[in-house]
Amino acid sequence: MKRMKKIYTIVLALALFSSCNYLDVTPTGKVIPETVTDFRAMMVSAYNKVPPYKRMLTIRADEVVPFMYGYFFNNYVDLALWEDVNPDPTTPSYHWTEIYNVIFYANSVIDEVMGAEIDTHTDSREQLKGEALLLRALMHFDLLNLYAKYYDPATAATDRGIPLSLKVDIDQEYKPATVEQVYAQVLADIEEGMGLLEVEEQPVTTRYRFSLKAAKAFKVKVLLYQEKWAESLEIAEDLLASCPLTDMNGNTSVPPYENTSVEAILFLDGVGVFDIAADMAMNSSFMSLYNTGRAADDSYLDRRVGMYFEESWTGDMVSKKYGNSKAERATLRSADVWLMAAEAAAHDAGKLGTAKSYLKQLLEKRLAPEYYTERALAIDGMNQEQLLAEIQDERGRELALEGQRWFDLRRTTRPKIEKSFMDMNFEEHSAVLEKDDSRYVIRFPKEAIANNPNLAN
Repeated sequence: MKRMKKIYTIVLALALFSSCNYLDVTPTGKVIPETVTDFRAMMVSAYNKVPPYKRMLTIRADEVVPFMYGYFFNNYVDLALWEDVNPDPTTPSYHWTEIYNVIFYANSVIDEVMGAEIDTHTDSREQLKGEALLLRALMHFDLLNLYAKYYDPATAATDRGIPLSLKVDIDQEYKPATVEQVYAQVLADIEEGMGLLEVEEQPVTTRYRFSLKAAKAFKVKVLLYQEKWAESLEIAEDLLASCPLTDMNGNTSVPPYENTSVEAILFLDGVGVFDIAADMAMNSSFMSLYNTGRAADDSYLDRRVGMYFEESWTGDMVSKKYGNSKAERATLRSADVWLMAAEAAAHDAGKLGTAKSYLKQLLEKRLAPEYYTERALAIDGMNQEQLLAEIQDERGRELALEGQRWFDLRRTTRPKIEKSFMDMNFEEHSAVLEKDDSRYVIRFPKEAIANNPNLAN
């Protein structure tokens, strides 16, 4: 009864005083969980509340530009052109409160689930706490990469990060931790969570939940972002045998970004978003990464072009991900693990052969045989610098429109990006993001700063 009263008091207090809360979190629903089943329902709510913030990063990156005849052209122009200071009032804000709201739910489970009544044998308190720890880690990791400087080993200990939210306490003062401190907490949550998880791999119907396989793949990514190449590679190589790749030269109609694909590991982020598919055209400079040539049978030499995109009535290439299915989600999938393994190996001059092998094994499943032979020969001849650049280009080609491109650009070379496109009045909109531009770090939302003075400096 004491635990129930505590949860009810905290939820009620947050609902009443959310305008004064430093993170501006307003959880919805006043559930008082008592049993394992109740806490599972709370975790499902937490997963469902993960906002579709990756679509906004797709617009911010170099992949797409607003389609001149799109329904919501004006809403996305400023996102596409990196206008963060004075955007149009209709421009959506990058998510903040919604992500911390997910963390609130995760913290509630972490704090209380081990005291829950066991009313089922198909779920456990340990599995739930493990999932909550992994979800909290993922939300902090994405917030950090949204709103803080990329990880720089030389300065991470002093670079400003984001506030850590590790307990349900409305009286705590939320001050930004350093980038190093946030990464340390993310890894601590991953380790603790992995020690509790009991499900090795989730079935298709629940693959939005964390499993041991998903936790390991996530850890590979976190270590890769920290430039801990050897540690990242060790875990990735342990995973590769369980990460099959979709063979696009075979008789398959299931894209690798769908939850029913053999590649699916964790699907939380919706890649099938209607406003991307309906209101965006592929940026021509990004499409130039692909070989759009045709084989003798008129199929694309790069099979992904036909599976990921189509030509619109205007002649522009657009996404084929129409956003009408919850199956179109990809937070972690096999190809990503293979590419991370290749990248981590390529940073070791003594393992270039290994890196090339991992990259070619992926490409063999993605390219027409005659084009694969050509690319394999080119890869074999690359030096370390060329190979690392090729792996990043390949991440762009493979993971297009899945919300990873922006994070990859900012953590690696932060290149110059130019965008230019027309509106329906044939007026041109253009802008340049310079190399190492300060806008590779997104500002804290104005409403978050207004609610928390600690974010102002």
